[in-house]
Amino acid sequence: MLLISENGSGVDCELGRLYELLELLDSKLHEIEKCISESIDPESDGLLDRGEYFIGVGFVAIQQHLTDSLIAKGINKKEAYSVGPIHSSGVPSIWVINAAANWWKHEAEWFKNNNVPKAGEKTEEIIMGISNHKDYALSNVLASFSDSQCLSLTKNVIPHIEEWAKALCVENP
Repeated sequence: MLLISENGSGVDCELGRLYELLELLDSKLHEIEKCISESIDPESDGLLDRGEYFIGVGFVAIQQHLTDSLIAKGINKKEAYSVGPIHSSGVPSIWVINAAANWWKHEAEWFKNNNVPKAGEKTEEIIMGISNHKDYALSNVLASFSDSQCLSLTKNVIPHIEEWAKALCVENP
């Protein structure tokens, strides 16, 4: 939940809980990265799918956190997701995070039926604009939040959420 402190800056009192969950997911990602480096065929070993799963869970948890923040402050989602840092793709970072969460929740049904519904077209456009490949798209999206090879939700994505929360509180005191 976003609160405004006495000095006018934003305070996200629920970020600690989200950070704690993302640290757990990051530890799993680190474990998977180690196994990938030791594997002869990480894809056949299921390691890439495993990593994608934990990354997807992380993006959905972040999406839930963002939604809770907006509901608590009574702010319109479309407007709110347009403030804050811009991702390297040129799209606001929060839109990328939201698209990644929606991708993880829906891509199986979309591609099983070979049909992305109208409501999912923007999600597909954002994700494919970053990943350019449907396989392991969320790994590519997470990697796009960093200049390093490190796949970390806490190191790569949390700073974007913090910047967004500050920008949101400035625009909606």
